[in-house]
Amino acid sequence: MVVGFSPGVVAPREGSAVELRSSKRVFPHVIERVAAAGSDAVIAFRDIHSIAEALRLVGCSLWGEAPEAGPEAARGLIGFRVFDRQGECWGVVKSQPRFSLNQVMEIEDETSGEIVLVPWHDSLVVTIDPQAGTLVIDPPAGLRELNR
Repeated sequence: MVVGFSPGVVAPREGSAVELRSSKRVFPHVIERVAAAGSDAVIAFRDIHSIAEALRLVGCSLWGEAPEAGPEAARGLIGFRVFDRQGECWGVVKSQPRFSLNQVMEIEDETSGEIVLVPWHDSLVVTIDPQAGTLVIDPPAGLRELNR
């Protein structure tokens, strides 16, 4: 199963007990292997051995206890400066609310204090440089104005 994680969320470890939930069922499983790359991971489950068994899980959400993360992972992207592809600074990531399926970053303009909401999506977030504490986005035209 390929799983995409929200910013700052750490992939579960091998041996972790998790639940795969659909709108009608809950499937408990144990993670056998995890191969993480960036905000995505490929996860193999101990009890899934065929395509037919795997197809039952298409569209499910992964639920489990988050593994202990170091202070850097827990912080996520808060405090990162956000630039668009033209090099214009949009501000600093103030928060990353995780209360819905629609993940967003709240970016605060350093001059005006205005908050801009930017959806977290692979097509919008171009690069993340943890060493520099910067993030480059490719926002659609008019995104900044939608927040006013």
